[in-house]
Amino acid sequence: MRLFRVVLLLLLTNEILAQDNGQVNFQILQTVSPARIAALGGNSIAVKDGDLNLGLFAPSLLDSSTSGQVVFGYTPFFGEANILHSGYAQHIDSVGTFSLSITSLGYGDFTMTSETGQVLGSFNAGEYLFQGGYGRQLNNKFSVGGNLKFMLSELADYKASGVALDLSGTFYSEEKLFTATVLIKNLGTSISSYREGLNENLPFEIQAAISKKLDKAPIRLSLIGENLQRWDLTPERTTTEIDPLTGEEIVTNPGGFGENLMRHLVFNSEILLTKNFNIRIGYNYNRRQQLKVEDRPGAAGITYGLGMRIAKIHISYARAAYSLAGVSNHLTLNIKFDDFKKS
Repeated sequence: MRLFRVVLLLLLTNEILAQDNGQVNFQILQTVSPARIAALGGNSIAVKDGDLNLGLFAPSLLDSSTSGQVVFGYTPFFGEANILHSGYAQHIDSVGTFSLSITSLGYGDFTMTSETGQVLGSFNAGEYLFQGGYGRQLNNKFSVGGNLKFMLSELADYKASGVALDLSGTFYSEEKLFTATVLIKNLGTSISSYREGLNENLPFEIQAAISKKLDKAPIRLSLIGENLQRWDLTPERTTTEIDPLTGEEIVTNPGGFGENLMRHLVFNSEILLTKNFNIRIGYNYNRRQQLKVEDRPGAAGITYGLGMRIAKIHISYARAAYSLAGVSNHLTLNIKFDDFKKS
């Protein structure tokens, strides 16, 4: 009962903070560093195969198969920005699986000037995420988990911090090769703000996903629903035209049931060619609509990559197209200590 009250309080807090026209801070909570996730449209919370990178995002995916695994990731972003992440998991029998991870989002160096344009020096900007996770298998099909997060943001002399909680539950059927996960992200609030009296909103979100590996083909298909706490994801943009016959104004809005439905969905697929090599591809419709250039949409919203095992190290690479302005390249290493033990 006490846990229910805490979760309810956090939900109400996020509902209040989310009324600021969708503006949120702590962008590190919305960035994706792991290459496998980036290659799958930026989301893959319904795959339970022992990959710690997935368990860091959906803690109910943590289990004994992620134990003793360490991960490192690097993503050179646009300009001088870059993302780094590392994580480790350890399973304790009859208790559960614990994880620790650190993620940093660096924005690079900036020139500091006075109001008149005089150069005063330079400053750095960045955000940091410290996370502890826990996952527990309830039986052979159901598992639950949670992440506790602490965020720190530094913009020159301005600093902000916050705390958040993730909760997730997963159903996994080994016989039917089917997985389903529900994830509640970023329940929490700011601890300190850049300016006194100003709360830093968190990107609260509810997600749900399913995945299915085909029985007679080496393919896994996934469908993810994002931002389920809010139906209308279309921009607040209307167009006005004049009816040539009546002279009356005709106001149209780009939204609609089909458009909103698609903006919630992420599609992805993994082609599992061998145990040590697979190909990944994803499509994020909402990202495409937000970032594409109307006359030249290009590959915005399309992601792809591959995973391979070289010696005893799992290497993943991804390339995510955002717009004509550029793409992001992701590289991740997975190392499991058990693989180095002698038989």
